[in-house]
Amino acid sequence: MKNQDLIQLLNNYREQKKCIIGFNINDIYDLKAVALAAEEANCPVMAMTYPPVVELNSSLLCKKMVEGIQTYTKQPIYLHLDHSVSVDMCKQAIDDGYHSVMIDGSQKSLKENIAMTKEVVKYAESAGVLVEAEIGKIMGRNVIVKSDTDFLASVADVKAMVEEANPHIMAVGIGTSHGFTPRTPKIHFDRLAEIYAAVSVPLVLHGGTGIPDEDIQRSITMGVAKLNVGTIVHTTYMRKLYNEIGKDIAGAYPPYLMKNVIPKIKDVVLSRLHAVNYKNE
Repeated sequence: MKNQDLIQLLNNYREQKKCIIGFNINDIYDLKAVALAAEEANCPVMAMTYPPVVELNSSLLCKKMVEGIQTYTKQPIYLHLDHSVSVDMCKQAIDDGYHSVMIDGSQKSLKENIAMTKEVVKYAESAGVLVEAEIGKIMGRNVIVKSDTDFLASVADVKAMVEEANPHIMAVGIGTSHGFTPRTPKIHFDRLAEIYAAVSVPLVLHGGTGIPDEDIQRSITMGVAKLNVGTIVHTTYMRKLYNEIGKDIAGAYPPYLMKNVIPKIKDVVLSRLHAVNYKNE
């Protein structure tokens, strides 16, 4: 039921000009920070696991973590597999109870990308699991970009993906980058507007760490119903933990350290939730 609720929620958000945020999490501690922020902001969130997290812990353990942490908030926490380039990993996550998966074939040819997405969509159908696809490229993380025409999502390609593979939501490359960037990302709103007019599925904006709030809010008016935020979460985690460990290396004890780190992670999660203009109900 929760899976179908998520699909409906994202469709509603596109119509209502609202946006859910997916936060990349790595363990039970940053996941707890996300849950506490969701409760305070009074809004649902997505907890996203990047493939290295799944490879280290398994998708089953990630699902169990979300089930356990759900007690900290009345708001839904939807578990999402982020940027998987593996059809098999997507299938395993679906089997293990994920609410949504992303199959990222953006580095492949359009034909291969569509074929991969179709396979995942078909497998996800019986479980009612949401599937995210990607057209264009999100810069950073060793993604090779040769020119504007190389990373920008083609309107024709997005239409072909939606019509042939039928993903529930579409990530589109419009100039954003993963992680912190030396300069503010140049978002091609003209291309986003064209894609918004061409397809009816909710759109996804990746690289939420470095996007100015006003650009986030503008994108929501153009069909973006999901925003991905990752780098600011794990860098806050690592830097604050490093500082805490440095105070007393010999006596460092995880439960005591994390009592001081979790609130710092929660603060940055809350700042991003406020950026999408959630209003308490």
